[in-house]
Amino acid sequence: MSVEILDRIVTAFEKRIGLNGLAYEDVLKGDKTVRILHVAHATERLYAILNECISEEVTDDQVHVTLKSKSSDAIIKSPEAKLLLKVLSESQNINRHSFSSDFFERYTRSVSGAEVQIVSSANHVVTGRRGAGKSMLLLYCLKSRQRDGAPNVWVDVQTYSGRKDEQAISDIVIELLFQIDFPPSTLDDALAIRHKLEASDQSVDDLRRLVPKLRRILSTVSQEKELFVFLDDLHIFDINLQYVLLDVLYSIFRGNRIFLKISAIETLISTYNAASKMGIEIPQDAQRLGLDYNLTTPDKAAEHIESILDSRAHYAALPSIRRLCSSSDVLPRLTWVSAGVPRDAINLFAQSMLKASASGKKRVTVSNVNMAASENLSIKIKDLQSDASAAAEVLNSVLERIRQFCVLEIKSNAFLVEIKSGDEAFKNVLRLVQLRLLHVISEGITPKEAGTKFMALILDYGLYTGVRAAASVELVNKDTESVSAKDLRKLKILKL
Repeated sequence: MSVEILDRIVTAFEKRIGLNGLAYEDVLKGDKTVRILHVAHATERLYAILNECISEEVTDDQVHVTLKSKSSDAIIKSPEAKLLLKVLSESQNINRHSFSSDFFERYTRSVSGAEVQIVSSANHVVTGRRGAGKSMLLLYCLKSRQRDGAPNVWVDVQTYSGRKDEQAISDIVIELLFQIDFPPSTLDDALAIRHKLEASDQSVDDLRRLVPKLRRILSTVSQEKELFVFLDDLHIFDINLQYVLLDVLYSIFRGNRIFLKISAIETLISTYNAASKMGIEIPQDAQRLGLDYNLTTPDKAAEHIESILDSRAHYAALPSIRRLCSSSDVLPRLTWVSAGVPRDAINLFAQSMLKASASGKKRVTVSNVNMAASENLSIKIKDLQSDASAAAEVLNSVLERIRQFCVLEIKSNAFLVEIKSGDEAFKNVLRLVQLRLLHVISEGITPKEAGTKFMALILDYGLYTGVRAAASVELVNKDTESVSAKDLRKLKILKL
């Protein structure tokens, strides 16, 4: 009977933490049977869950279950590694429902301490490259407020991708009204406005006429606690409608204890139009929070990526992410090929684990990371089509020109571009940076006459690996060390 109880406890424990097939040993201590479960890293969280499973069973003093830290040599095929792959997969796409029960156990704080700012009573635009952690920071704010019982609205702007009509703005307002829990005193008025907006297409002018009434209704929601409205991935919305949307929302929210929390790729958004004076200005109306830790500060980027992967490893009962690496070179190479982008690093490490396992390796090697990075290009090209659909053809053309310059002409993955803030060609380079196809290694260098500044960049690894001509391409910054000013000045200049 005691063995059956032990089996039930172990089954419940494995199901709750996501580990299947744990090794164990039964030890008889006096007249008591002790089952010792082997995990790579026994943490307080695992002990707490195990104790819950034990307490839920009707047991006598003759049985007991405990944990012991014991890792197998071929750790890449272990139950812990399989759970890590699941955890890494779940970290790829973030939405308001991600990690509903254990978000804070998985979350890794930003290097800049942006968490303190994002929860404050102010409007924020969180910017960074795709995969830099923008949505995750918004989710941190949302989860923190949910824990305190504060009201929130979350709009996934991806829903409105491809829309170029003004009705899209009304549809977002409808979604806000649908999500908000109105008090009984204004519920009927809120429903009436929502039904009016749903009944027929509304122009922006029609919507503006409803602003005074919307302000009065929404003021009743934020009387006790401030309301936060999250707009995730604003850059997906048509760029000619973005500042109009923000102008309408800000006219409703301003002075009403309602605050906007926006995530976006900076080079693909227009928050304010100077000609029409519509939208929200930065920093007057909203503060910008930048999350990019690129290869200009490779040490910080490497530390941040390792801390993110370590948090996932600990959750999966592993002592550290390095326990899965064959050498100390793996994580620096991962930082380099991912260019410091957290989501890319997470995806590449997961793919590297699969490749290591398939090839019979006991741990992830540098070669596994390189191979995963070379196959990751198609994902980035797909992101380009999704995030910059209107400019995709132009950006693809610019990217091909740069690739040929690096691979065929100068035989180097690094180059310089003159910084011309108002120049459209330079803006396209910055857009490719935000889309993770080019990576900045220096934001300003003066190789020639004084006053002329250049940005130093490297081509994404996937754009030249596997190309026959790429065998002779010189790789700059592959050890994720800051490149000296002397070496930067030697780089060739790309004429746009």
